[in-house]
Amino acid sequence: MATISIGEPLHPVSPRLYGVFLEDINCAVDGGLNANMVNNYSFDGVYLRHRSLHLHGRERWQCEADPLRFWRFVGLKAESFGTRVRGSHGQWVDTSRQCPADPVHPNSRYARITRLSHTNKSYIENLGYNGGDDGEACAMAVEEGESYIFEALVRTVSGRGRLGVRVIDEDCVALVEAEVIALPAPAAGWTRVSCTLEGTISRYGKLRIDVLDDHAAGPVGQVGPAGQSGLVGVGVGGGGPIADAADSDAVRAEAGDAALAADEPLCVDLDCVSLMRADHWGAGDPKWRHGKLRRDLVETIAALKPAFVRFPGGCIVEGVTPGNEYRWKDTVGALPARRQKPNMWAYKTPDGSSYSQSYQIGFYEYFCLCEDLGSKPLPTLFAGVSCQSPYRDPKHMPIDSEAFRAVIDDYLDLIDFANGDPASGQWARIRAAMGHPAPFGLDMIGVGNENFGADYQAKFDAISSAIHDRYPDMLCVMSAGLFPFALPMRPAWDHARAIAAGGVPGRTGELLGATGSATGDAIIVDEHSYHSPDWFIRQSTRFDDYPRDGAGAYFGEYSANGFFAAQPQTERAANQWRSALAEAAFLTGCERNSDVVRMTSYAPLLALVSGKVWNHNLIEFSPSRVSGTVNYEAERLFSAQVGGTAFGVALRDADGRDGRLFASATGGDEPFARIVKIVNVSADQVPATIEVVLSAAAVDAARLDLCVETLMGDPHGKNLLDFEGEPMEALKRRVNESRLPVDDGRPLRFALSLKPYSITVVTLRV
Repeated sequence: MATISIGEPLHPVSPRLYGVFLEDINCAVDGGLNANMVNNYSFDGVYLRHRSLHLHGRERWQCEADPLRFWRFVGLKAESFGTRVRGSHGQWVDTSRQCPADPVHPNSRYARITRLSHTNKSYIENLGYNGGDDGEACAMAVEEGESYIFEALVRTVSGRGRLGVRVIDEDCVALVEAEVIALPAPAAGWTRVSCTLEGTISRYGKLRIDVLDDHAAGPVGQVGPAGQSGLVGVGVGGGGPIADAADSDAVRAEAGDAALAADEPLCVDLDCVSLMRADHWGAGDPKWRHGKLRRDLVETIAALKPAFVRFPGGCIVEGVTPGNEYRWKDTVGALPARRQKPNMWAYKTPDGSSYSQSYQIGFYEYFCLCEDLGSKPLPTLFAGVSCQSPYRDPKHMPIDSEAFRAVIDDYLDLIDFANGDPASGQWARIRAAMGHPAPFGLDMIGVGNENFGADYQAKFDAISSAIHDRYPDMLCVMSAGLFPFALPMRPAWDHARAIAAGGVPGRTGELLGATGSATGDAIIVDEHSYHSPDWFIRQSTRFDDYPRDGAGAYFGEYSANGFFAAQPQTERAANQWRSALAEAAFLTGCERNSDVVRMTSYAPLLALVSGKVWNHNLIEFSPSRVSGTVNYEAERLFSAQVGGTAFGVALRDADGRDGRLFASATGGDEPFARIVKIVNVSADQVPATIEVVLSAAAVDAARLDLCVETLMGDPHGKNLLDFEGEPMEALKRRVNESRLPVDDGRPLRFALSLKPYSITVVTLRV
């Protein structure tokens, strides 16, 4: 028999205690959150060429431009053109002399396709994002009865013709009603064309674009409707106007019938090809005019009720070698203006290469997502130190260099982009032109990821000082490195506490810490841990003795995957219920200590089931389905049900078997509410008595609503989702509701039976 007593209020719960951490790993963004199903949609593909031996030094990580990767051309000559391309270390290489005509934007390349014959079939195919496990697998999910929007930018170079658009499966069975789009006349320049495809069969397919000239017999259909009017705000640095398909008729007439009738081979330039469900997230909202998000993934994240979203990483913030770091300015503006970059996680993909960051989802879209979720943004930027994880290539940028001054400017410019007045701020004007004149309300920012050491601390001081010169209340998050142990973290905490105590001056003599920050802290320290379930259970008391001194804690990346316990990282062992129970036991300690633990976020958040480079994840998805892991189910019990005040919890186990049960309690008194979370990590069914000290609000109610929700399962059970098919769930959920009478002057007492390997949430409300 155990007794769990809920006593008096202790302290406010951090309103940002539970958030999410979104990094483009496991095809989380391109291939996942990005609603566009076309892989290498803009013919700008840049990838990572990796050699594992350290003796190669910096040369073992190289950028490889392959603009036509993931496209198949049949009966066509295909060439890539643009004014510049990425070099082997990510630098720009001038290719303007080889470019026969201007791209949509100087940052963008395009494909020039020419029919080889009037009689042979000519078409283009794209499989979508299949994760690379089976390089020939079709990966574009079509559902019967759903609508899909196809768009592309085209420019006719010579001849005249049409594009036949359809989605077919591996046996060439059509999954949608095909549409035909008339190409503009050569004089029309870049033109946006679009059509709507109606799904007829639920299956995975591939995009096929038939390239038809007027000499060829092809599928006959109506011309698709025109897309949006010209591409407003093509990007930083401007760009030429893009016509609507509807506008090209006038140009066609002006060109004259004689020119159109010339017996020239059909030659077309193609860029920015997209295919996505019409009901993508934000459909119809003008702020979502650039990158689009997959609705089911957003809704699954939203169910966690995250108080904040950290983005874009993670290790991709620093990159794997100089030149590979994430630069937020590359990700804003209209899509053709964005500067693609290899994804550092490519080295763990099946072919060690084919993972690019298209930046269709960039910082603007991340901020919009935060706004729609009701979450605060926590952008984390490069701090001048590349990734310091083992087996990488860490480099430290000189702190007195022009390059590091540009890094500081990136922080200041991002704050202007997020919060600035478009009338006075350059980057705020770009935000407004993109579709969001109002500020995003940024009030915290991460400085580096998993960085550590004296040089990093000096860089943190320089960056945060520059920020606080202009924005004294902006909360800066400092990394404690990647190791979850007290000794390696001590230098970071010592420095943070010196900042909080006013012992570290800024550049102009002011205090380095934030004043009047959103959480009330001078600084936040970001701890990470990937350890064993047993370790997480023991760490439920981790924060009990942390000083309350103005330096708050953020447990920014965690999961009980056993990594730092040297446990094998296998698909079979990942995301078992025993790991979720351990994480839940740990979170009871975070709730009890939420006066110093300001934020927590699990990592990684998303994983394409066929594209994992990290086995243990929170949410898994296929091209057609989404499945929360058992860890997600546990996380949701905690994050979606948390009160504003932490209450004292006394746990007594009469059987003397400590370590079976873990508990926390939150709630409030106006109106009365208590949310008690109890984790049983043992194989025992434990009878328990719950005692709750009542407030006047509860006594006045005379009766209280009681809800008991329990999740339970086999400790080795896990939810399953394959590339095709429906998810399979491993847990049992029970919900019991009742009404309890209140006895004035006495604590409320009732009995529960805590199931083996279970999480129980007890909610009492007026």
